[in-house]
Amino acid sequence: MIGLVAVLKAKPGFEKEVAEAARKMASAVREKEKECLLYDPFTAEDDPGKIYILEKYTSKGALDEHRKLAHYLEFREAIKDAVEGPPEVTLLDYIG
Repeated sequence: MIGLVAVLKAKPGFEKEVAEAARKMASAVREKEKECLLYDPFTAEDDPGKIYILEKYTSKGALDEHRKLAHYLEFREAIKDAVEGPPEVTLLDYIG
């Protein structure tokens, strides 16, 4: 099992657009990716322009596949001009 936290920083004025794209993406992941065990977006309480996406997959291969799927590529395209750079991603090894 592998997890990750992705952090997106919306440009000022694009907070709602990025949040809506993240909600849409989460819905697509839950519907289409059976090897994704968790995909939940959150905003930071003190900074609503910062979006954290918590993800958990059955394997590294499932995560690699996630990054090739149409809904992932569409999400990245939809937010590319609305965020301040690429997402900050931290990979997590399961120890539980």
